[in-house]
Amino acid sequence: MQIEKVNEINSIFKSYKILAHCTDYNEINNYYYYDIRLEPRARIKDIEKFSSEIGLALKSYAKPSINLLSELGILRLEFFRNFQQNINLFQYFDQYIPPGELSCLLGEGIQGNKVWVDLAKAPHMLVAGTTGSGKSTILHSIIANLLLYHNAKICIMDPKNMEFSQYAECIKKDMYVMSTYNSCLLMLDKLCSIMESRYELLRQKNNSYLQPMVIIIDEFSDLILQDKDNEFYTKLCKLSQKCRAAKMHIILATQRPSVDVISGVIKANFPVRISCKVASGIDSKVVLDTVGAERLFGKGDSFLKNNVGKLERFQAAFTSSEEICNFFK
Repeated sequence: MQIEKVNEINSIFKSYKILAHCTDYNEINNYYYYDIRLEPRARIKDIEKFSSEIGLALKSYAKPSINLLSELGILRLEFFRNFQQNINLFQYFDQYIPPGELSCLLGEGIQGNKVWVDLAKAPHMLVAGTTGSGKSTILHSIIANLLLYHNAKICIMDPKNMEFSQYAECIKKDMYVMSTYNSCLLMLDKLCSIMESRYELLRQKNNSYLQPMVIIIDEFSDLILQDKDNEFYTKLCKLSQKCRAAKMHIILATQRPSVDVISGVIKANFPVRISCKVASGIDSKVVLDTVGAERLFGKGDSFLKNNVGKLERFQAAFTSSEEICNFFK
């Protein structure tokens, strides 16, 4: 079958006069991909130009994602398969945790590898995706990681008071959940005070242990719409610019990653990005600085952009607030 797939895409390249040939084909769980080597005088733009036609000829459900593997001298065309093989987060956990103060398991990559992110190195992260794309699942997974692997305080701001309200009831230790604009604003004030007090300890060269804090702000766009005097935005910017050294890390999540919500200042302070499926190429550019997230399949099919700008596609592992609460009872 592998040879047939390689021959098939090589035939497609030939029909569109694309100077490239496929060197490998692989299927792993929800993904399949072709490794492509360009001929002399070939351009990546030639494949980008005909990506829709290539997807159509291969009877795929969407255009491929194009991943440049410069160190291998190849271009990888990545596709999502239609069938759903869900990855349960708690079944996917194992004893191995990669080095890192706040390493979190997100899901499975194209090659079947486990995809991790260290929130302490991030130091702040932006998560975007439309309804049903898997955005909330990723936030729940991060919470489960923090509870299972790390001694971290978790502060959640959930203006819709839906996805995370259960945590306030079932997990009381080091967990704080705010559900109104005013309570979120007050919490930001408190967090700024905690940051300053931690800086004072550092200035005094006090070797007291600083417990990591992760601040998760869901539906950021809803809070910004209520922020008539820019109080929330101003305090958030102050916190994000200074709090890393105080071992405080922020995750912003939004369904609507438009430029009026995700400003340049926010983007500058949130170098690590996760994008599930978004509504348009413009939204994809806001989150990832490139198009592609609008072509994701949904249901946890996502891109991770790390703090050095490398993109990795992965399938988010699934969990829910109910499962997490039952697990940690």
